[in-house]
Amino acid sequence: MVGRARRISAVNFQPVFLAEVAERRATLRTTLATLFPTPQAIVWEVGCGHGHFLVRYALEFPQKFCVGIDMILDRLQRSGKKRDRSRLTNCHFVRAEAREFFHALPSGVTFAEIWVLFPDPWPKARHHKNRILKEDFFAAAATRAGEGARFYFRTDHEQYFQSVFAIVSKLTTWQLLPDAPWPLEHETVFQARAPRFQSLVAVRTASPAPAAILVGPGQPPPTAPTSSA
Repeated sequence: MVGRARRISAVNFQPVFLAEVAERRATLRTTLATLFPTPQAIVWEVGCGHGHFLVRYALEFPQKFCVGIDMILDRLQRSGKKRDRSRLTNCHFVRAEAREFFHALPSGVTFAEIWVLFPDPWPKARHHKNRILKEDFFAAAATRAGEGARFYFRTDHEQYFQSVFAIVSKLTTWQLLPDAPWPLEHETVFQARAPRFQSLVAVRTASPAPAAILVGPGQPPPTAPTSSA
């Protein structure tokens, strides 16, 4: 993982691009520092879409602090309107790329649950590098997820499902739970369009998680690796 970060850092990024990335990441850190003024365990939805699921989840479980992220502004605006209509104070939406969100989190924030519902499968082999659910994601997530934290994944793409299943099956920090119940069934826009889908649940084990970093394709690495709080 460290070697990979060194190779990425050797790429000659243009100064203007680096400045834009640095400003975006600094703004995100400020946003999250305001959102999480004290240490807190959160429910994190990676790719919240139009907010259908997370708003309903926050409504059904008011004791849980839910945060959804997406890069598409229209989705976030729709999500925010749904939350506001339900008058929820335990549900928030942030415009952020998943890897940058992870590294911008204040040190006291941990994951109680991670939800990834119908992510872009990037079906072409040459685009698989863009998938969020890879070994580095689970390694990094483990550093902020205490024993017993849950990971929930659902997709209508068979090959992506099998890829994630194979990755998690080999990990010591996460363990598959084949018979675990799905805490809430609430159809999203993407699920409604899917003729069929598959679901996966995993739990964080007690196995120690080494420090890890997440770096997206074509992005400079964070300033330093992130480890557990």
